[in-house]
Amino acid sequence: MKANFHTALFILLGFISSCTPKQDKELNTSLLLGAGFGINSATLIIQDLDSARNYYAKVLGFNMPLPEKSQKGIYDGTLSASVSFPDWSSLELLSVKDTALVTAKHSFIPSFLKHYEGVRLYSLSTSSVDTTRNWLHSQGFKTDAPQSGRVTTEMPKGWDWDDGGPQWRSIEFNSNNPPAYLPSFKEVVGLPYQEVQKAWKPYTWRKYYENHPNGVVGISSLRIVVSDFKVGRKEFKKLGLKELEVNDTLVRFKIAHNQELHLMAPKSPGDELSNFLKTRGPGVYAIRFEVKNLKDTRAFLKKKVPAKAILADTLLKQLSVSKEYAYGVQLEFIEESKEQADLAKIYNFKEGSKLESASIRYASGMYAKYCALCHGKNREGYAADFAPSLRSHSLIATTQLPRSSYNYLRHAISYGRSGTAMAPYAKSQGGPLEDVDIDLLLQWLQESSGVKKPIEMSAEPITGNVALGKELYGKHCTGCHGTKGEGVSAPALGNPMLLATASDAFLRYAISEGRDNTPMPSFKDSLSKVEIDALTAYLRSRASGWNAPEAVTVTEPLPENYVLNPHNKAPKFSLRDNRYVSAEQLRKALKNSSRMIILDARSKAAWYQTHIPGAISVPFYEEPDKFIKDIPNDSTWIVAYCACPHAASDKVVNTLRRFGYKHTAILDEGILVWAQRGYPVQYGQDNKTKK
Repeated sequence: MKANFHTALFILLGFISSCTPKQDKELNTSLLLGAGFGINSATLIIQDLDSARNYYAKVLGFNMPLPEKSQKGIYDGTLSASVSFPDWSSLELLSVKDTALVTAKHSFIPSFLKHYEGVRLYSLSTSSVDTTRNWLHSQGFKTDAPQSGRVTTEMPKGWDWDDGGPQWRSIEFNSNNPPAYLPSFKEVVGLPYQEVQKAWKPYTWRKYYENHPNGVVGISSLRIVVSDFKVGRKEFKKLGLKELEVNDTLVRFKIAHNQELHLMAPKSPGDELSNFLKTRGPGVYAIRFEVKNLKDTRAFLKKKVPAKAILADTLLKQLSVSKEYAYGVQLEFIEESKEQADLAKIYNFKEGSKLESASIRYASGMYAKYCALCHGKNREGYAADFAPSLRSHSLIATTQLPRSSYNYLRHAISYGRSGTAMAPYAKSQGGPLEDVDIDLLLQWLQESSGVKKPIEMSAEPITGNVALGKELYGKHCTGCHGTKGEGVSAPALGNPMLLATASDAFLRYAISEGRDNTPMPSFKDSLSKVEIDALTAYLRSRASGWNAPEAVTVTEPLPENYVLNPHNKAPKFSLRDNRYVSAEQLRKALKNSSRMIILDARSKAAWYQTHIPGAISVPFYEEPDKFIKDIPNDSTWIVAYCACPHAASDKVVNTLRRFGYKHTAILDEGILVWAQRGYPVQYGQDNKTKK
């Protein structure tokens, strides 16, 4: 079931690689698993699927699927039922449906079931079965040929992305009798692993999963017993797994993220692990789960299983259910870290449901840190550079659902507005915000503005008399929006990105209804419907097209290179109000190769895209201790700039002066005017300087 569920979830969330800007810097991936997620599944082989399913559901507290949801197992002639967790791991129950078929092809299963039940198989997630196989062969391992198959025999209704081909591929060391202590490897076909990994935060996925009564949120580790500890350790190292801790009877191997494999050996003859080896041989002895709250998990289990089945280890802060009460495998429970639990509270929000207090605090904190400088402390707008109000019900209600790829504000936050003071803030562009942060911020803005349900905006184009619209624009709009749509005290309606991400209906609604809590009036009483259509058509006629930019990575200067022309003389600036230096003076200082430091106070993503040559990125929202220590405090002039043209650079210079820096100034006109005058600007994508 896991491949089926997670592939569907992936598509539903919209993580489609073709829609995501490509990162220049690839993720670090292992030679064994590529960009795989870690533990794919632990498979219990049991006699009676329905009995085991009911026990794991009603007694142990796992939300196992109903009997009618049983799936064809990965092995011919088997049935399985599995439950998936937010860390993309799963627990699978496997039983025999066709004894003759299973005996003929996979005799190890009935042989195992003659004497035992328990975890006989486990798999790791790989982003490419072929790459994994090549790596294993290079390390001297022998494997079977890759296998492929489908979890569902029929394409689910609405899954038009499923072409009916294989849903998974796997590779094993020996499918007829796989070694019990070594994993198999599984790939979900068509899943863009790299893109999912870039957005990886297991705690943000919980909203898409049912809560388990026992509080489990994922598999932390699989604990595997081997008869020859040295040989087992050597083989695991050959797999390419990283050792985290080693002693005489335990070695911990890192898989991915916070998941591990533990290789164990008996400490003494006759102990529990020795008995395990004697009765069923090497293999998975225990599954260790992470839970939300260990105390709650214990309270739940105490009501369900006999007291003698539960072992609490206060030193390790661990709870166990013995294998005799869990179909042959010991279940261990540890509490997730406080950091992960806190983040889960923040990000466990759902569209259509009200935000909880932790999410509200975090979202309002993000707004205060990144947005309030220009949009105002209370979202009232116009605090700097005429940034619009973000508490306008009309604006927020017409921007679509927060997670919609058509959300007007999502594009503005993610990619900024080229040619305006609005910088990009998405992580993919070099900014500080993950996609899920933007989701949360948008939902918070929606709730804070009193929007209970977005106003539906038609995607149909609006036709009208463009010439009439141009005339009306000149009469009613130029005072605020500029003669060329460049923006004066209102949004730049000629901005290519704005026009590419604002639908005709969105523009028409703003003209007709106005924007409450802003200077934008309603024109529905002063203009006819035909005139409003004409004005909308004129704005649309000015669209020149826009594509989401690829992420830009530029090598940032090292601290030893912060000072430009360190051996030359400092410039002699004449400051307005003892604070502001003109663009002309700064241009002259650059041309004369004067000694100075230039700071870019905008979002780092904006610096990546374009900056004054030699400028250092010092975003206004960063804490002083992140940059103060590397900036010399002597007679060297330090000039900060932004696009506001003063708000962000003011904040940085105020910080410097508070720390005793005397030779500080702000570029009076800001970088937009600087660029308009044709002064030198370095563009990040090609690392070239335009003079």
